[in-house]
Amino acid sequence: MCMILQEQSKLLSYLGLLPFIFSCILIWIIPSLAIYILVGFIAYSLLIYIFLTGSWWGFAYSSGNSLYIPILLFFSPFLIFIPSIFMEQLIKDNFNLLQNYNLIPSSLVALICSYEIGHFYELRKIKLNSEYMNLRFQLTFSVRICHLLMIAFIFM
Repeated sequence: MCMILQEQSKLLSYLGLLPFIFSCILIWIIPSLAIYILVGFIAYSLLIYIFLTGSWWGFAYSSGNSLYIPILLFFSPFLIFIPSIFMEQLIKDNFNLLQNYNLIPSSLVALICSYEIGHFYELRKIKLNSEYMNLRFQLTFSVRICHLLMIAFIFM
């Protein structure tokens, strides 16, 4: 029974990766819909990240650890987003780029940084089996690549 649950968890994890991958493919195939694909990608990414922080919160609570770090991780996309806005404005002002993509690069940067910070938190604070941690690494790595592809699309 436990093996079936592990396989189902693995399958659901990889299925959760599909919208990231399909968005990256779709944006390059149909660039006329880029703004909609980017907004959908960011919304989905934020939902997945919020789901992850909920699980980290649960792990911290069940192990008796402080809840402050998972709560801080929950807000990290927003905390990183604010300085990213200023960087994006600097790029716009100096290079006259990104006229149609207001705040999208900042959102993508905030999300990719949040996934990285969350992955380091998992490695350091959550003690899970190596198979799960390997799966999390593969998923986080794939999500990171998808975010970078979206950023690359904007600057092409």
